[in-house]
Amino acid sequence: MADLKILADANIPCVEDALGRFGTVRRKRGRDIGPLDVAAVDVLLVRSVTPVGPDLLGDTDLRFVGSATIGTDHVDRAYLRRRGIPFAHAPGSNADSVADYVVVALLTLACRRGVSLQDCTVGIIGCGNIGGRLARRLPALGMTVLKNDPPLARAAEEEGTSHDFVPLDTVLDEADVVTLHVPLKEAGPDPTHHLVGAKFLNRLNDGAWLLNTSRGSVVDGDALLEARSQGRVGAAVLDVWENEPSPDPALLEAVDVATPHIAGYAYDGKVRGTAMLYEALCEHLGVGPRWAGTATIRPESKNALQCTPPDPRLPTTEWRYHLALQGYDLRADDAALRDLVDRPSEARADGFKRLRAQYRQRRELQQQEVPRSAVPSEHEQAVAEGLTIQLQ
Repeated sequence: MADLKILADANIPCVEDALGRFGTVRRKRGRDIGPLDVAAVDVLLVRSVTPVGPDLLGDTDLRFVGSATIGTDHVDRAYLRRRGIPFAHAPGSNADSVADYVVVALLTLACRRGVSLQDCTVGIIGCGNIGGRLARRLPALGMTVLKNDPPLARAAEEEGTSHDFVPLDTVLDEADVVTLHVPLKEAGPDPTHHLVGAKFLNRLNDGAWLLNTSRGSVVDGDALLEARSQGRVGAAVLDVWENEPSPDPALLEAVDVATPHIAGYAYDGKVRGTAMLYEALCEHLGVGPRWAGTATIRPESKNALQCTPPDPRLPTTEWRYHLALQGYDLRADDAALRDLVDRPSEARADGFKRLRAQYRQRRELQQQEVPRSAVPSEHEQAVAEGLTIQLQ
């Protein structure tokens, strides 16, 4: 096998362990990868901050491009096909991480407002890997789910199979919560750029909560800011922003939870993405995989992933919130981004990038454990299926 020169985004974990057998691995910050870097390599592995297309690749002789991400809107896949450059990405790799984020964000909002999630109706717009997981998890927290996904609905209808997807108007009329999990599409039959604009927000159920963990430009930030100022949106959670990495400080201050595009940053998902690219490269090279992938992850200590059951006298939502916080404390990510709000645009952008590049090693909720004997029976389903924390 030829000795490959491999260039990888510095935020992709375990690359040396996975790909070292194939050649020399070099790392570089994704935003700093340029044409001169790519000209000297055989394999390029990126994340979402590196646009991959003719401007980057030029006349390179790349043998493989991979993106350790669910989305591919940063990759000109048609260009790669014309060049005959194989491409792989990691669909579903961080889906559990994003679903964890949404669940914890909902519990956070509910506790702040002193309300219950029981009997709330949530509209999930985009029901792929992430939305599909949420559709299975949220009912365990007592929520009714409305699923909206026009491409999946059409595909089912074309195949003559039944489905339970509903029109967007139904979601806007009935949902108490709307959570977005769509790819960014500028054109085509289902464009999503500024899907959430003034018209969408005017139709939204009064006081509904809005969460966006998909792409920043799916939401028109100016329209959301206006809707918040008029009280039409009861709460807003944004992990993704227009004009990243320098989000609008006015919008940042107007939302209830603000984080720096880290919903999918659980370490397990990142390693899973590396494993998916590794397996794709092995298949391309015609060799058998040897690296164990996520099986290589170990907790820092024996009790690192052990949760302590909260006081059973707490109200239902607070009990679940305090348990979930032990697995993922969303408040820390919110506070870190808010610390940047008063900085000039360039400094805010640098801080945003630094928060992502230096993100702590967060683990998925499904890696956490809690003693079954200490979990009140009324919480068992919520813990096991909603939070996905293991009952031991």
